[in-house]
Amino acid sequence: MDYSSYIKAIKKHDEQAFGAVYHETKHAVYAMILPIVKDRSLAEDVMQETYIKMLKSIDQYQKKYKFINWLLTIAKNTALDELRKRSHDSSVSPLDTDDLFIAKESSIETRLITEHYLSLIPDEEKQIVLLKVVGDLKHKEIAQLLGKPLGTITYLYNKAIKTMQRYERSERDD
Repeated sequence: MDYSSYIKAIKKHDEQAFGAVYHETKHAVYAMILPIVKDRSLAEDVMQETYIKMLKSIDQYQKKYKFINWLLTIAKNTALDELRKRSHDSSVSPLDTDDLFIAKESSIETRLITEHYLSLIPDEEKQIVLLKVVGDLKHKEIAQLLGKPLGTITYLYNKAIKTMQRYERSERDD
């Protein structure tokens, strides 16, 4: 999606443009934040803070960067900042997987199965899978966002998918 017209409108405080950008990016932003903070309620707060920061710094956005990558960098940094603030507090609960696909529509059975298999892989792989599937990002974009080589992202994504498929096959055979 080309965000340039929306960005111009957001700079002029156009609420409809912001709404359109929010609607198009909320899944990817949530997918970036949740594996970091591991708490649904906190993820929603961090999401709100991310969009506030985006609005405050929209004039600093440079066209040479892909807008979604810029926004997801803000989301990642905001989540990490919040995690650092709370690091001494043990109130951050384990990842609540029933909210991983909060905005994706599927049958309850499909959601439960998906959430079960996602719970079986490490957080780093989970984040990559969510950014790919929910956030609809390419491996190259995920690599840039997470500061990892493209090959590592591709490897971890494929490893996660194979692990989930292996668990699925073994459970089906039981």
